[in-house]
Amino acid sequence: MMKIGMRAIEVEANNLETSYKISETLLFTDKKNFLIFKKINKCFAFIVGIIPIICSIFLFVLPNLLVNLFCGFLIYSPYYIEKKFHIVILEEFRFMITFHTMLHSVFGKTLHFYDKYPLYDSFLHFLGGGLIALVVITVVLSSELHYSKHTKHGIKLKTDVFTFGFVNTAGVAWEILEFTGDLIFRGTPGYRLAQEDSLFDTMTDLIENNFGALFAIFVFWKFIKHNEKKGRDMMLLFKQVIPEPEKAY
Repeated sequence: MMKIGMRAIEVEANNLETSYKISETLLFTDKKNFLIFKKINKCFAFIVGIIPIICSIFLFVLPNLLVNLFCGFLIYSPYYIEKKFHIVILEEFRFMITFHTMLHSVFGKTLHFYDKYPLYDSFLHFLGGGLIALVVITVVLSSELHYSKHTKHGIKLKTDVFTFGFVNTAGVAWEILEFTGDLIFRGTPGYRLAQEDSLFDTMTDLIENNFGALFAIFVFWKFIKHNEKKGRDMMLLFKQVIPEPEKAY
């Protein structure tokens, strides 16, 4: 009986492990292209997330090492979230997270784009706000599709408001992180002040985050509407982002 019970638990665990797997993305509906894209993402994540950390260890400039560790954390957080909580971050968004991190760590810091191009920081904040919005909106929408009893328009409104609020919260948290870093590492060789002692810089960063989020939310729903006109039910994909309610525990 104990063996049978253990076997049942093992089967249930395997079912739960595979139930949240998604074999399609926003752009690719066939499994072959999905798997290719997934492999590309893993290679890209290693190049952008791990190699800079290794280089920072050998060069050992503490602020740069901490920044690269944080960037690596951001890149690999979707993989941890999926494994731990069975919440799927779609492959396009994994690529965008890695790409955005590369724009910051490689181009912004290593190649000094922040200093060479005055609007580069604004560009990244706009993209960052949009990226956070796209990641969050799919998770919130999936949750609403599982649990909400609102109408289609009610679900859309609730999802948009929560997503926009989350982007604002994340933006404030980021500005606090930059402020703390400036206080700790001010005067350290190789460290560039993130906020440049400017309230103007902080406020424009937050505004740019909001514009990026609003633009991403607008494009997201336009993309869904376009695909639905072509006969693809996007809600079936988004519903798979989080586990089925009865399998959540």
